[in-house]
Amino acid sequence: MVKMRKTKIIATLGPSSWNSDIIRKLVKAGTDAFRINFSHGDELVWKRILENIASSASTEFIPLIGDLQGPVIRTGDVEPFEVKKGDKVTFKLSEQSGGEKVIPLNEPAVFSSIEENDVLLIESGRLAFRVEKIEDNTIHTIALIDGIVQSRKTFAIKGKDVPLPSLTPRDIEAVKFAVKNGFDYIALSFVRTEKDVEKLRQLLREMGSPETKIIAKIETRSAVNNLKGILEEADAVLVARGDLAIYYDLEEVPEIQYRIIKQARAAGKPSIVATQLLDSMVEAPVPTRSEVVDIFIAIKEGADALLLTSETAAGKYPVESVSWLARIAEKAEKQEAEKVEPTISNLYYAVAKAAVSISNLLSASIIAYSKGGNTARRLSSFRPKNPLYVFSSNKRTVRQVRLFWGVTPIYTTIEKKDPYLFSRLIEEARTKGLLSYGDIAVITVGVREGATDLIRVERITQQ
Repeated sequence: MVKMRKTKIIATLGPSSWNSDIIRKLVKAGTDAFRINFSHGDELVWKRILENIASSASTEFIPLIGDLQGPVIRTGDVEPFEVKKGDKVTFKLSEQSGGEKVIPLNEPAVFSSIEENDVLLIESGRLAFRVEKIEDNTIHTIALIDGIVQSRKTFAIKGKDVPLPSLTPRDIEAVKFAVKNGFDYIALSFVRTEKDVEKLRQLLREMGSPETKIIAKIETRSAVNNLKGILEEADAVLVARGDLAIYYDLEEVPEIQYRIIKQARAAGKPSIVATQLLDSMVEAPVPTRSEVVDIFIAIKEGADALLLTSETAAGKYPVESVSWLARIAEKAEKQEAEKVEPTISNLYYAVAKAAVSISNLLSASIIAYSKGGNTARRLSSFRPKNPLYVFSSNKRTVRQVRLFWGVTPIYTTIEKKDPYLFSRLIEEARTKGLLSYGDIAVITVGVREGATDLIRVERITQQ
């Protein structure tokens, strides 16, 4: 039985990786999905990336993830100036600077959220200021770090969410682009509650694409507090560690990562870990020891997928980054991850649990059929020890389930309503080299109305 990597790898495409040759190499190195960051570029850039993906071999069944920018707050335009720790710096409600050591902010919701002693962060903490006094639309602060103030940099209040709409006009245009171009997943930024996910879900319905999956990015304090509801509504969650470090102290982030992964496992939803997994490889050809340990821990905690961002989008070694991630994952998977399983709350989960249990007991591969992806997701959530082959006649489903832990997706022309579905799946698996004569296979097609053969166990024999 062939041992295959089960943890999935997502590569962000950018200037370092968006040409066809690098895309081919990324796939060969082990990339399971591509992410396009809608925070950067425009439709012309995104379209060019899609054309390069389409022109690359072996990318037909690789899922596309469109990552929305969300309501990012940025400082206004300033002439760059230096600040030293202890300097007095003023923030004003304005689009442009109006004096020495004045930083403009053109977002009224920010000013209504700030209180004395709050810490204001620019560029995720590269600059930090403590609030001393508030006067109307002017905030007086003291600099906590030396640095250079520049125009249009990201802004946040340490530990606080600013009440802004979850979908901006730019996001809505990006969603339209994603739907028009057949993206498989959309990642929603700065989610606070399940209502934010519901809004995007409704927008997708209105655009005629209800089958597009939603990844909720957990990157705010509100999202962590409302994780249970978000997991019920979203199709997957992403642990955005960089932004979480804005809302929590750094030493708290590992525990929050662990909690998110554990709750996602219990809910039967995939989890993705992101941010600085191999940050040193933006410049260096090999990772640091601490990065290897960090990745190893995320896999042991039970993450379904790992997301590379700047490493593949802007780094010098995009292909090597994917290769190293695959190499670390294969090593980590030799040790069993922490056992957390979904609650068996209905017949669907009971059938999935039974199929995985039989597979583990008999050391048998699982052959599954999944029309929309739910059967594949449930089987994956029980972490089978043996190969999990998921067949579908829906090409989008084939792409979407590729993101699930342990799933090897296979496109087939066989339909679920076929009266000889079980025997045809076995024969196709055998002709594709997935099964050999003498192997035992567990075959499941989920729950079918009126059917009594929800799971079948067969030894593959010559007719």
